[in-house]
Amino acid sequence: MREITERVKFRKEGDIGLFRLLGDFDIEDREPLIVYFDDKLREGIRKFIIDLSEATYIPSAVWGALITILKHARENNGDVYITGLNGQPAKVFQVMSFDKVFKTFPDINEALKNIR
Repeated sequence: MREITERVKFRKEGDIGLFRLLGDFDIEDREPLIVYFDDKLREGIRKFIIDLSEATYIPSAVWGALITILKHARENNGDVYITGLNGQPAKVFQVMSFDKVFKTFPDINEALKNIR
């Protein structure tokens, strides 16, 4: 099993965490993603920008993890923002009406401008 940090690139700007998801994800990534993001919450990150521009496949279990991450962030006065939707992730996002759950932006720079 690949480490989650091989497919999630992270950098920090203040209390904002910028996360770029890379490549294909599978059902086994659900729990490691939740643990990874919960660790970032404990480190003081409250706002999560998740860039999906380089994610090629996200199964429903991983979308469920993102919902859990959103719940945990909001319980800690934070939020999750999605950027870079395209391909399969964008199709699932639309079909599942996640636009009613997540705030989205075209890219990381737009998200940063709007949430600071």
